[in-house]
Amino acid sequence: MSRLLDFKDLRDKILAGENDEDVIPEEESPFKQEIKEKMTALPLCLSAASFAIVLFDRWQNDGGMFEQYTPVIVVLGGFLPLGYALGRLNRGMVAQDETTRYGKLLDEAQTSLEDSEEETQAAEEKAKKAAENDYRLDYLSADTSTNTHLPTIGLGLGSFGQEGVVYRPSGDRHNNLF
Repeated sequence: MSRLLDFKDLRDKILAGENDEDVIPEEESPFKQEIKEKMTALPLCLSAASFAIVLFDRWQNDGGMFEQYTPVIVVLGGFLPLGYALGRLNRGMVAQDETTRYGKLLDEAQTSLEDSEEETQAAEEKAKKAAENDYRLDYLSADTSTNTHLPTIGLGLGSFGQEGVVYRPSGDRHNNLF
């Protein structure tokens, strides 16, 4: 009986458009974020109210409410707050764009740093493997073979007119012979 009820609940959720998954909230646009700030919204409202009052006065009262003070009200109550609010909007949106670009730059730098660290670790592991497999033929290498290998300085047991072939494993145990 409980299975029927569970199936019924599931069917009701599907028909109602509800999902069990969490709904990811959409990020607000930079414009909406800046408009919601009080220091931007208040001057916009003041400007809109000033323009609305002056327009109402012109249409309904033929300019009789404010008479000679209409230009002062339009400039001080309308255009100055409007300019201030638009300036804040512009600066805020530019700052948010810079923040997102800076965040992307940091993410790219972090991924490139992680990639370079992985490459460095891979190179170190490769060098360790090469050091462990150190039985390589070093033919007349200037750093170790002239100091420690006898045929290179003419003290070999080769026949007259022949030189010994220089090959030997290189490493610390062979560098400290003499």
